[in-house]
Amino acid sequence: MPRPYNHVVKTELDTILNKAIGKKIKEARENYIVLDKRKKCTQSKLANALTPPKTFQQVQKYEQGRNGVSTIILLQMSNFFNKPLEYFTSDATELLGKVKLPDDNSVKVSESLENV
Repeated sequence: MPRPYNHVVKTELDTILNKAIGKKIKEARENYIVLDKRKKCTQSKLANALTPPKTFQQVQKYEQGRNGVSTIILLQMSNFFNKPLEYFTSDATELLGKVKLPDDNSVKVSESLENV
């Protein structure tokens, strides 16, 4: 008998916040210079710096906002890039503060962010 699949539905707000954090991860990676070589950090180098190591495809999914980043992984990235955790979460926190969810949830998140 197959295992029951407990599918977690990703909300529109989850997607928006994941993309905001992913954008900051990509920005940090592209602006990070690998020691003495004047080369930018690749997705593979970042992936291998994480514990346990990830694949470059997983880093790509984080950057695109398709997958959420766990707090532990985000802390590891923060240490790797020598940036505060707030660097990665500031845009998402700002967006979260602008979302107004009505009691009946009749308005979509995208509608509440129209004027942002």
